Amino acid sequence: MKNIKLLVSDVDGVWTDGAFYYNEHGDSLRKFNTKDSYGVVLATIVGLPILILSGEDNLFVRKRMEKLGIQDVELGVEDKLSALKQYCDSSNISLSEVAYIGDDMNDLILVDKVGFFACPRDAYYRIKNLSNLVLSTGGGNGAFREFVEEILDGKGLLENAYHKYNTHT
Repeated sequence: MKNIKLLVSDVDGVWTDGAFYYNEHGDSLRKFNTKDSYGVVLATIVGLPILILSGEDNLFVRKRMEKLGIQDVELGVEDKLSALKQYCDSSNISLSEVAYIGDDMNDLILVDKVGFFACPRDAYYRIKNLSNLVLSTGGGNGAFREFVEEILDGKGLLENAYHKYNTHT
């Protein structure tokens, strides 16, 4: 994990529990967990960029990521591998320097393409079987934060990040 230079995350099933809530107008809503916000803060403290890649395009997701200060958000992505390759090429990062978290079949294409692949505890069984790490946390319950902490710990940066967070809040 020491060579990881980019964190990439799916949304539904990672940041959310994968459930869709619909209002009377047919708009879908999602529930986010504030625990994941700390993952964003920790990654930011150590200067590790975050890219959000999701097949679903949703205004609420866009607003949530905007509120968290995540600038690299690609929603409505049909081909995650192509989108990730383009991002990496423009950022001078190789796929082997990417840590990805996903939970379902639309993430399967990336399992053996990135340097590190993790999934939430409740991910689709085929994803779990192929992941480098199955988190103890389920989607929508702080899985992104656990993912970030695992990466930072593997890079030897976690304790320093928490120290910086606690001395600046």
